[in-house]
Amino acid sequence: MNPPIQRIRLSDAIPRVYRADYYPFRAQERIGPRLSLVHTFLYVYQGSGTLTIGGTPYPCAGEDLFYIPPGVAHRFRSASPPMVHASVYFDWLPSLPREGDMTLFRFGDQPFPLAECSPRIRFEDGPELPERIRAPKRSKWMQAYLTVIDEMENPRPEGELLRRAWFELFVAGLAQQLRRNPAPAGDRRMRAVVRLIEEHPDRPFSVADLAARFEMSPSYFHRLFAEETGMSPNAYATLRKLDLAKKRLRETNDTVTAVSDSLGFGSLHYFSRVFAKHFGESPAAYRRRAREGYRQEE
Repeated sequence: MNPPIQRIRLSDAIPRVYRADYYPFRAQERIGPRLSLVHTFLYVYQGSGTLTIGGTPYPCAGEDLFYIPPGVAHRFRSASPPMVHASVYFDWLPSLPREGDMTLFRFGDQPFPLAECSPRIRFEDGPELPERIRAPKRSKWMQAYLTVIDEMENPRPEGELLRRAWFELFVAGLAQQLRRNPAPAGDRRMRAVVRLIEEHPDRPFSVADLAARFEMSPSYFHRLFAEETGMSPNAYATLRKLDLAKKRLRETNDTVTAVSDSLGFGSLHYFSRVFAKHFGESPAAYRRRAREGYRQEE
């Protein structure tokens, strides 16, 4: 389940910034899964890598701006040169009392109470916020965004008001930008393929079969899918299988071999190699660590 959706006018927003900072990644550093209990704007200040939001991977580079609603799991993977993120964590409306510390986040695969999350917001009169938009660093509205971070340590009594004012300037500029240049809707056919893979991660899919469903050549299908997701159909399907493998390793007593076979990896050796490449540990090591975490919570 997701947090409830609240509909408001853009002019009725009373944003409150809890945390704003820069985070310099190390080369090849991975973080996540992580979710925020509040709303997040994440700006790639420099560098490159991959940001996966709710199962959809986005290749990202400098001047990419991402919006992540509360309760949506996401992962980071830095490339070389490593990324530097400029992030703002906030609410659109007054919400639960919160501190701007690590209690804003949850890490790992454990569930969390929805009551801890701020509601998601839909603007009745404003553009829908896309997950990603190009945001030139020199634009006035992005300069306002970066000033929010610079003002975060302002100890003066008016510091919170200044941060809110700069943030509202950023939001107004972003809304104007989206009205002038709406984010592309993407290819509906490819979104249908993504849903198919998401709903049936244990089913084998071939590029030829998927392309035939939409009367496309395999090469054209492959290109459209890569434009939509940032990766090939096979790579995307593999990630979904690996996510399901983690769930089964945590929540069932199936052997590692049985998990591998049920997801069609072909061999235990291949499954273990792909799992370790993506998550930095073997399936057996992941299972031990996950279950040890559960025991410590009891």
